Amino acid sequence: MFSRCFLPNCPCESTSPQNSSIIDVETCVAIDARGAEVPTPVYRCRWDTQHSPCGMFISGAHRDIFSHLRERHGIMYTADADLECLWSPCSMNRCLKMSSIARHIERHLGIQFRCSRCEFTAREDVVRDHIRRSAGCANAGIQLVPGSEARQIVSA
Repeated sequence: MFSRCFLPNCPCESTSPQNSSIIDVETCVAIDARGAEVPTPVYRCRWDTQHSPCGMFISGAHRDIFSHLRERHGIMYTADADLECLWSPCSMNRCLKMSSIARHIERHLGIQFRCSRCEFTAREDVVRDHIRRSAGCANAGIQLVPGSEARQIVSA
């Protein structure tokens, strides 16, 4: 069962499942999802700068994580800079290089990737290496495995 857009007098043709809910999604993610052929997984940001996690929904893509950290949390990207992870909760006792923070946040989100041929599952770079080095998986694709707390944006 689907229902029309919930906004009064909205000209869009969008329909949503009746059990859908309104969530605060980063604008660039909503735009990317609008014409997508498959549902877009999003995750609640738990970056906590003042004892209150952000709560906005973001995609797990590295570019979107960096964009969100810059736009909403004032963190400017400098590859060699050290950064403390403020994800709630994070047990990391040391700072990370800025170039590693998106991959670290992927772990918080539970995101993994899978080889389409043998279903080997790990981080994206590890699966990419697996495909390159395994003769039986040479032409395999990489599939996203969303984390357990993912929500989905379904495009009309």
